[in-house]
Amino acid sequence: MRVYVESYGCSQNQGEGAALARDLATHGHELAAHPSLADVTVLVTCGVIGPTEGRMVRRWQALAARTPRVVVTGCLVPLRTELMQGPGRERTTFVPIREQDHLPALLDTWAPDAPLRLPMAAVGGDRPARPVSEEVVIAQGCTSGCSYCFSRLARGRLTSVPIPEVVRRVRSATGRGVREVRLTGLDTAAWGEDLLGPERLPELLSAVTPVLGDARVRVGMMSPQSLAPHLDRYLDAMAPETVYRFLHLPLQSGSDRVLETMRRGYSVDDFRREVDAARRRFPELHLATDVIVGFPGETEEEFRETEKLLESVAPETVNVTRFSPRPGTPASRLPPLPPRVAKRRSRSLAELRHRISRSRLERWIGSRARVRVLEHGPGGSSVARLPNYLPVVLDHRPPLGSDVEIRVDGARSTYLLGSVPASPSK
Repeated sequence: MRVYVESYGCSQNQGEGAALARDLATHGHELAAHPSLADVTVLVTCGVIGPTEGRMVRRWQALAARTPRVVVTGCLVPLRTELMQGPGRERTTFVPIREQDHLPALLDTWAPDAPLRLPMAAVGGDRPARPVSEEVVIAQGCTSGCSYCFSRLARGRLTSVPIPEVVRRVRSATGRGVREVRLTGLDTAAWGEDLLGPERLPELLSAVTPVLGDARVRVGMMSPQSLAPHLDRYLDAMAPETVYRFLHLPLQSGSDRVLETMRRGYSVDDFRREVDAARRRFPELHLATDVIVGFPGETEEEFRETEKLLESVAPETVNVTRFSPRPGTPASRLPPLPPRVAKRRSRSLAELRHRISRSRLERWIGSRARVRVLEHGPGGSSVARLPNYLPVVLDHRPPLGSDVEIRVDGARSTYLLGSVPASPSK
């Protein structure tokens, strides 16, 4: 059958969607370049906040109107499938996250010689280029009990992928020409807590790096309380040059009281200690963090504590999310802040994070570095990554996956601008 796979949300969702596409192709199904060309569309959903949930429902409606069959998986299954009602529901199959491995076998049972057809116009277009980056999922679920988290409800308790299987997936990716591997999970630092034996994330990373070849690895988001027990060993495991000097450590709030209400399991001082240790080991570290604005009960002073902490720590990347109550979570039962207050704080923090990020990125102007080209952008541009994973936009398109010597010419709030220096005249 002709199958189109569309993924939304976090890197774990993206990785699972890409893995589904590869498995379907292995089973002999054809990957369509557009949903209008497909017999089946697979929609990998995200439900992290309310507006995203609404977007997923609208996207399902659009796909169901133009595709004979739709498979919905991801974080909205099975918790919120009742939202998907109306035309196309009878042609929609819902597959829970932990049953995605059965999807290729399910499609095998659907008769390819007599697919259900809807009137639709063919849409032309070239197939996308083979990706040079790939997410490798290392675990499902997590060990935390955050009071606001919908993903925890959708994915359940931690189930780690054993080291041999992760190594096999990484070796398979690099064997297909992948030049950047992204280890991903809800909390990568919790990896291994459910397995017998002493191995944790540092040992997993140390097992992966020998099979990378000349590819690089980026480790995804990790919670401070999960990283704390093996911080030093993890920083040791980051030492090889094939590991990006990148740390995604969510803060969520600069107030210890709010962190306790969120049930995050760490304090502001814990966060600071880990950031300081990582920057001492790797001065060029790219620190990314997340902040939730307008959490129920957050006072004006507690919001100022978050702003002050961000100014002090100065992460290169800050992802700001306005609190959105999710059904079934303890935080959804707390009295919300007035929308105007949450909106004002969100706008204020967004302005602050742009100032901080631009200031941090401007330090790189005038430097020279060897970057890896990972994306081709519009207008003949491309996106490359420094060894610490900061993005550099180039005004030309070297081959995907190639390494290029560049000079950093400018900075914006979320990326750098680079060029290839002219060769010295002889």
